[in-house]
Amino acid sequence: MRDFHSITVTRNEQKELVIHNPTSYPFIGKGLQGAVFKLSDDSCVKIFFKREVAKQEKEAMLKGRGLPSMPKLFESGHNYIVMEYIDGPSLRDYLQDHGTITESITRQIVFMKREMKRLGFTNLDICVSRHIFVDNQQILKTVDHANVYKQKPIPIRLLNTLSELGLIDLFLQQVKDMDQEFYSEWKNYVHARRSQYED
Repeated sequence: MRDFHSITVTRNEQKELVIHNPTSYPFIGKGLQGAVFKLSDDSCVKIFFKREVAKQEKEAMLKGRGLPSMPKLFESGHNYIVMEYIDGPSLRDYLQDHGTITESITRQIVFMKREMKRLGFTNLDICVSRHIFVDNQQILKTVDHANVYKQKPIPIRLLNTLSELGLIDLFLQQVKDMDQEFYSEWKNYVHARRSQYED
């Protein structure tokens, strides 16, 4: 097993990630900015193709250190971060398998969004199929924090996914008892989207 530093991630002319992995570390997945490889039962490494994105990710993870939803950061370098490996399904897959959303999951979502706002993170629109996972303790964990300062105050992809799964009304009813500000903003978005489709 060679050191993970020998793994390279680049982009081709079609802006697709090109991965060269001469190690035996298993490939877990990739996004727009990099690729992830499993190092051990509790750690993985994300290799970025841009140094500035690796720096943004590290700084966001350090700022959110201690939050229940933030994976532990073990090590970082100019183009990589070594972090906690989350063993569990995406939030979308979890909700689809269970057919409902519990108050515990909703409470964690609300708390996560509150804390993101408190830390000055302006991008609350995290993809539930790629960026939010449910670990074996039913704790939500988020990955991919390089774009936390984009101006996206409404978690559109979360709300759209809950609508697709038929869980949006239950979710909003639960949010209503937890955070009136979020409830009002999110309900208004859902109603506007429904009206758009009805017109």
